[in-house]
Amino acid sequence: MNDRLELPTHASTAAPIDGPVVHLAWRLSDSIFGFIGPATEALARAGLAQCIVLVDDAEASRLMPRLPRDVELVTVPDARDPLRLHKDLGDALRTVLQRTPPRAVHLHGFTALTIGSAIARREAGDARLYFSPHLLRALGATAPLLRALPGGWLRHSGLLDGQRMIVNRLEEAYTLHQLTRQPMQVVESAVAPAYFDAATSESRHPLIVTGSQRDDRRGVELFAQLAVLLSGSDLRLSFNWIGRLGAASVARLKAANVGYFEIDDDAAIAARLAAGWVFLAPGDSPGFPAFLAQAMAMGLPCVAMESPEHTDLLRDRETGFLCRSDVEAMERIARLIDEPLLRRQIGQAARREAQSRFSPESFRGSLYAAYELEAEPAPAPLHRLQRPGFAPGAAPAFTTA
Repeated sequence: MNDRLELPTHASTAAPIDGPVVHLAWRLSDSIFGFIGPATEALARAGLAQCIVLVDDAEASRLMPRLPRDVELVTVPDARDPLRLHKDLGDALRTVLQRTPPRAVHLHGFTALTIGSAIARREAGDARLYFSPHLLRALGATAPLLRALPGGWLRHSGLLDGQRMIVNRLEEAYTLHQLTRQPMQVVESAVAPAYFDAATSESRHPLIVTGSQRDDRRGVELFAQLAVLLSGSDLRLSFNWIGRLGAASVARLKAANVGYFEIDDDAAIAARLAAGWVFLAPGDSPGFPAFLAQAMAMGLPCVAMESPEHTDLLRDRETGFLCRSDVEAMERIARLIDEPLLRRQIGQAARREAQSRFSPESFRGSLYAAYELEAEPAPAPLHRLQRPGFAPGAAPAFTTA
């Protein structure tokens, strides 16, 4: 049995049409924006016109102003009836594609794939078709069932016909390749320059920082428990949560004497993270764990609860610590607080890893290669992912674009 999995990439094709890149984004969540935000900036930098078709809901209203100004936004009013909403989005996509022959159509998420796959094949002419899953955790949990369906459901459904897959997480690449056996390219999400440029300055007393832009109840509970357990120790620890949470989660943090800072701006988040001694990733992320990558970019030593998303980013005991229990997390935090040299070594290793994988330059190079653009080519590093069930040292290999 071959325990190493090579992901083939797409062969180069004829010269592309000189038209816009059309994105179908469905609902613009933080997870999707973590990819589509840097992607639209990178493609705009390469001189490509772009259009995004999406649902106009509260999250979109918050995130749309952060997109490049020259990106056209075609919004569809939110609706309670999902069938009506799917039809409206499909009609909007069809209208955009019929207006100007596109260079490429990029479908973001499985809902966008089901809505736009057939429409793009009919209306986009010779344009290149791309698909990025973004949220594959739920699919990953059902992957064995899907593979067992007659004829390989996903592989033979027709949804992926003609699609070039661009995947922004190694775990997604593994699961999707197992389901489809199709070529794909890994383009990991980018971290904003503000985090690489920020200067860290540890607070006077030990400070543990974390953050999330979604209401992660499980992560909040674990962080609050650790705050209660460790704040009474001789370490004199303080705890800060950065990001956006619901009212119940905020109340839980305040009851545990955790500082809460509801901020959304990269420079402001970096300034808050800069005082931290240790970054703790307490929960799991349904997509790319942006806060963990941002902390790595700043050179903060990171402790994370073990999950597929966190394992994608951290190498245990090299670029951070992966923990299977709150007790183990407490032990790692205590050791980092006690050993300044270890904090420095782990933080510097994390920063080097982030620079090689998540810098805007690395992202642009990978994305341009996936889109077959000439601008700013960058060599692609080889990443390895340890998977359960494989012998130690025999992890599947994934190539990035």
